[in-house]
Amino acid sequence: MVRLILLAAFIGVIAFAILAAVGTIVAVTRSTTGGDDQMMPAKFQRITYALLVVLMLGVTTGWLGGV
Repeated sequence: MVRLILLAAFIGVIAFAILAAVGTIVAVTRSTTGGDDQMMPAKFQRITYALLVVLMLGVTTGWLGGV
């Protein structure tokens, strides 16, 4: 009986994970298929993204912030 309950719980967890993944994929595709309503040009978006990556690396390695 316990095996049956564990199997049902496992199937429920798998179903929840699949639903979460599908929901995430749908949300991402909806947000990327919008019109050209960006606040910044693509060049500035790439520059700011690169600066964000450098900032994150600097903070995690201790170059910036922290003691």
